[in-house]
Amino acid sequence: MPKQRFYSFMIGTVVEAWIFSWTFMTRSWFFATFFGVLLIRRLTIAYKLDKVIREMMK
Repeated sequence: MPKQRFYSFMIGTVVEAWIFSWTFMTRSWFFATFFGVLLIRRLTIAYKLDKVIREMMK
């Protein structure tokens, strides 16, 4: 993964986590659910990428 794509992925994850926290605290349940799903999807992708990279490093 190129550095630019990694940085955009990282920034996107932080933004989604921030928006999720904000909507959760303001009790906007529809948007909290929406951004929660997006956040879980992105964290799952990060976990899978981490597993692939660790296997490549062995």
